[in-house]
Amino acid sequence: MAGAHLRNSLGLPRETVIRRFDHHLTHALAASLSCEAEDATCLVMDGEGDVGSVSVFDMTARRLSRRWRSWGPGSIGAYYGWATDMCGFDWRLGEEWKVMGLAALGKPDRAITSAMADLLQFDRGRPLPASAAALDAAEALITQHRRCRTDPDVEKFADLAASAQSAFGRMADQVLQAVQTEVGGPLILTGGCALNSAYNGTILRRFAFDSIHVPSAPADDGNAIGAALAAWLEDYPDRRLPVQTSPYLGSTSQSRSIEGMLRNFTGADITRVGTQSPQRVAELLAAGQIVGVMRDRAEFGPRSLGHRSILANPTDRGMKEKINARVKGREAYRPFAPVVLEEQAADWFHDAQPSPYMSFALQWRKAVRERVPAVVHDDGTGRLQTVSRDGAPWMHDLVSAFGALSGTPVVLNTSFNVMGKPIVHSVEDAIAVFATTGLDAVLIDDLLIRKRAQSENSA
Repeated sequence: MAGAHLRNSLGLPRETVIRRFDHHLTHALAASLSCEAEDATCLVMDGEGDVGSVSVFDMTARRLSRRWRSWGPGSIGAYYGWATDMCGFDWRLGEEWKVMGLAALGKPDRAITSAMADLLQFDRGRPLPASAAALDAAEALITQHRRCRTDPDVEKFADLAASAQSAFGRMADQVLQAVQTEVGGPLILTGGCALNSAYNGTILRRFAFDSIHVPSAPADDGNAIGAALAAWLEDYPDRRLPVQTSPYLGSTSQSRSIEGMLRNFTGADITRVGTQSPQRVAELLAAGQIVGVMRDRAEFGPRSLGHRSILANPTDRGMKEKINARVKGREAYRPFAPVVLEEQAADWFHDAQPSPYMSFALQWRKAVRERVPAVVHDDGTGRLQTVSRDGAPWMHDLVSAFGALSGTPVVLNTSFNVMGKPIVHSVEDAIAVFATTGLDAVLIDDLLIRKRAQSENSA
C-alpha cells in the first residue's frame, strides 16, 4: 500500500504486469496467425525452447492445443549452429545462411554426413543426444575437416557444408515422420529450423501433407507477435485465432524530405511516378539497370519481399556478378531470389507451392532455367518468392510488366543493403546506399530517383 501511495503521490505509472508464455507456444501462435487453414498440424523446431527443441501442436477450428513436446538437450537447431561453426562461420551472427548457400556447390561426404547425423538419436520424433562415446568419435572425425574462419578459400569447404545440410535433412526427416504418421493435412512449420529453405523445399514431395506454411518470421523475432496473441487469448479465451497473412508490418518510409536531402547530391533526377511505378521500374530492369525499392511498410522477418528490395533483370547471365561488384559486395556462392507470379509458379518449378515469404528452395524446370541464369543456384534450385494479386499487388504488377517487356515474367530480388549492414530502415539509409554504390535508381514510395548519367542515357 505504501508503495502504491508513493507512486500515486509522485505521479508515476502503475506497476507493469509482466506475463510470461511458453516459448514454443508463442512460435506456434505467430505461425498459425498467417496460415489461412482452419485445421492444421503445427511443428516447432528450433535451438531450444523452455524444456526442449521440438513441439507439435494441433490447430482445430483455429484453436491450438499441444500434442507432444521433446524434453532435454537434444536439438537439431543447436546441431546446425555447431555445423555452422565447423564451416568457419558464426552462428551467433546468423550465418547459417552461408552454410545453405555453400552446400549447393558441394557433394555430401558419406562418412562425414553419417557422423554428423549420428550426433542425435530420435525416439518417436524427439531428438536426444547420442552417447558420449558416439559424440567423441563423431567430433574427432568432423573436426579434422573444419574450416578456420580466417581461411579465405571458403568454397574449398563446400563438401563439408553439403554434408552438414544433408545431416540436417536426415534429422528433420525423423521428426517429420513421427508427425506425419499421426495425421496428414496442412503442415505449419516454424521455429528457427524453418528458415532452412533448402530442406523445406523437399518436404511436400516426400511427406503426406496437403500443404506447407512457413511464416515470414519463424525464428524468435516472430515470438513478439506470438506473445501478444497469447496474452490476448488469455484475456479472451473464447476467441478464435484470427488470420493475418501480410508480412508488411514494419515501419513506413517518410519521403517528404527527399528533395531537401538530395539538394547537395547534384547527380540525381527525381520524378513522381504515381501509380505508374511498377511499369517504370520494369522498364529500368528491362534496360539492365539495378533498382532499389523502398515503399510502404517494411517486411517483418529476415527476407526482403519487395518493400525493401534491390531488383534486377535475371535474364542477364552476368547480373549476379554485377550486383555483387557494384552494390552488395556479397560472397559469390550466395544466391539471389527469383520472384514469380503465384499462378505461374508451376511453369517454372517442380513441386511448386505458394512461397510468399521465400520459404522454399525448389528445383527449376530444365526447359526454362536457362532463361534466368542470374537466379539459378549451383544445384539447380531457386529460393522463390511467389506473388499474388491479393497478397503483393505492387510486386505482381511489376513482374507482369517486366514479363510483357522482356518475355520472361521473373524478377531478381535481394535485400536492400550492402554486405554486413542491416536492411535499409529510413529514407536516409536508402539514399546513402544509392549515393555510395552502383545502384542505378531507387524508388521511394512513388518517387523515382535516378542518377543523372543513367537518366540521360535512356532519355
